[in-house]
Amino acid sequence: MLINLRRIVRASKSEIAIGKWHNGKVPKSEFPIGKTSYRLGNAFQWCVIKFTALSIEFKVLVVMNPSKEKFQAILGAPDSSSIRILCTYEYHADEPGWHCHAACDEIAKVPLGYARGPWVRRIPGAKRTHNRQAFTICDEKSAQRAALKYYGIEEEGSLL
Repeated sequence: MLINLRRIVRASKSEIAIGKWHNGKVPKSEFPIGKTSYRLGNAFQWCVIKFTALSIEFKVLVVMNPSKEKFQAILGAPDSSSIRILCTYEYHADEPGWHCHAACDEIAKVPLGYARGPWVRRIPGAKRTHNRQAFTICDEKSAQRAALKYYGIEEEGSLL
């Protein structure tokens, strides 16, 4: 069975856990994206959302800084001491709107520990029209809701 980003987003989710908000760097134990930690300035807030889909554990690192109009929701599949980055849904004021960087292949082919590479596509393309242009993240709750909605994270029958 091939498992790709589209199947993960559409799949039923279970064991959803939303972590607490923190400031500054993200420890490797929380989201192993870097060699030691994912360095963010102290003005950035972050939390990790965990869930299971298709019998695989996933994590979403939600990063925001409303005053700078920056947001990221990074979906990854942990594997031993690293992680496969499958998608980064983001907004930053210096680009024309909401977009994602998505690994379009099956997850087994996505290399561990890399967020960008030839397997990743920007959707929509950098020079294409962006349908969603307004920055709507104003607090922790709106950031979590954006990540949950984008990745289809909702237990069947629940009202998150």
